[in-house]
Amino acid sequence: MAYVRLCTLMYAYGSRPSPSPSPPTNNPAVIGKYEYLGTSYCVGVQLVAVPGTDNFLFMERPTTPHPDGKHANAGLMDFITGKFTNVACKYSMENCGHTFLENGHKPQSSYPEGRRAVQVLDVGALALRSVGQLQFGHWLATVTRLPNGMVTVMSDSPSPVGPVRKDAVQNPFYELWDPSSPATTKVIQMDADFIANTKYFYYPFVFVLPTGDMFVWSNTYGQIIEPMTGRRIAVLPTWKDIPEAKGMNTAYPFSGSAVLLPLRPEDNYQVAEIVVFGGQWSKGWVNTTAVDLSMRLKIKILEDSAYEIGEWQMERMPLPRVSGSAVLLPNGQVLLINGAKRGLLGDAVSGGGAMLNEPNFWPVLYDPTAPEGSRYTTLGRSQIARLLHSTAGLTLNGTVIVAGGDRSSRFWSPESYSPSPNGFPEFRVELFTPPFMFDTDHRPVIVNSPTVIGYDDISTIVYTMTDTNATITSVVLVAPPSDTHAFNMHQRLIELAILAQDKDTDHEVSTPGARTVTVRGPPNANVAPQGPYMLFLLHNTTYGPGKWRGPFLLESDEAPPWATHLSTEMVLPVRVFGVL
Repeated sequence: MAYVRLCTLMYAYGSRPSPSPSPPTNNPAVIGKYEYLGTSYCVGVQLVAVPGTDNFLFMERPTTPHPDGKHANAGLMDFITGKFTNVACKYSMENCGHTFLENGHKPQSSYPEGRRAVQVLDVGALALRSVGQLQFGHWLATVTRLPNGMVTVMSDSPSPVGPVRKDAVQNPFYELWDPSSPATTKVIQMDADFIANTKYFYYPFVFVLPTGDMFVWSNTYGQIIEPMTGRRIAVLPTWKDIPEAKGMNTAYPFSGSAVLLPLRPEDNYQVAEIVVFGGQWSKGWVNTTAVDLSMRLKIKILEDSAYEIGEWQMERMPLPRVSGSAVLLPNGQVLLINGAKRGLLGDAVSGGGAMLNEPNFWPVLYDPTAPEGSRYTTLGRSQIARLLHSTAGLTLNGTVIVAGGDRSSRFWSPESYSPSPNGFPEFRVELFTPPFMFDTDHRPVIVNSPTVIGYDDISTIVYTMTDTNATITSVVLVAPPSDTHAFNMHQRLIELAILAQDKDTDHEVSTPGARTVTVRGPPNANVAPQGPYMLFLLHNTTYGPGKWRGPFLLESDEAPPWATHLSTEMVLPVRVFGVL
């Protein structure tokens, strides 16, 4: 009866459900496949891969009793076994930012204020350790690892968007944190024009360009800046003059998603393309249909390090989407997943009903190399609504872990679905297998490779593939995912130059049919900032299971001073993994 009553209310306001596609087939090699992985003990509001392991760190604000009867606000989910293990953390982790070195926010329940906390994950002790603090609180902060190993923390004031929308940026600076000196930070003023043109400044889209400069986009305006000083280098074009895109907003709570497309050797790593997917219209509210557009921008780096910046190119998506996740796959295609067709990211006053409605159950693939007009493919649908506080990220075996969601009993949907067994929160975790992975004859399996692929190093990788007539067409490094609130702040893909291939099968006596491919490592830290990466081999669009490789390090590879008390297992990845 509750479902019927909600739908009746929807029609009373003159709204109609958005059309949904018909499944083209039941073949998972065409539409992919969802599978249940297990139950988490906290909602996957924040989802971060733990390098060197099969685990993902989940973080949330403490909610109603969890499936284990406890109230842990962090934990590790093993994407192979589905086992969940609680992690001790004294701060609330709601709306934090994270990179590979997190910014806890907003006190909830008995957890103390965490807006200024800087923490690192101690895997051995199953605890988040405080190592320093920020000078100011940051709400909904994007945290970006720089090529020199430092970290930027960037967002607006500690106050969320309330019933009366705010029209001015109240926190017009970002903080620069040095892991080697964790006690404090440097505060850097944002450019005055950036502040004047930015209405909402939460979870801005930030990407490190191959020059080491930062692409920073918030809502409808952006700049390229020098991260160590905040100096404006270039103003990015806007899409305000594109009639179909007028009023398209992308920052929280109008949350679109964005990716930096693969950096490739054929471009000498000097072309960066950013794609923004979906969002909400400037006058949008809980029943407003979301944006069904994507916007793509090409930036070329010239010989004198100047920028040649194109114009935003608009494409129509198959379905509207707000508050979804964009997952960059090893083949360079983008999986759009989760989110809603209507509404805003957030919740009603006092934690009441959802502001997102009509879940978008349909994942979509975006192929950036396909001709314009044929880049989108709709895949098989989920049965679980993933709205506010849902997340997704690439796993080491090439699947996508899908988690999170709350207000899970307080939205309307014209389509059938599987309700959360826990009502308000959603603890069920899924794996989505993209269609490419069902081409088992062409999934390369890495037998052996260097544990570190250094800058400009020449490395030989030994592999097997069932089809002995097929060869490797690309080798890529993919940075670990760090996803929350529709933006993955860390994912990045670098294709390596293939120098040679050897079809002889005598390279590994213990592995019949093993062959080799020889590659050159990325040119520098601007292209591939230091840290661990996942190494994948591909035959056309089919990729095999990955291997953790790296980390790339700068000349100084000593453990930072705050890592001396950490477990042996954590000292290596802590160079690039932690919680600000």
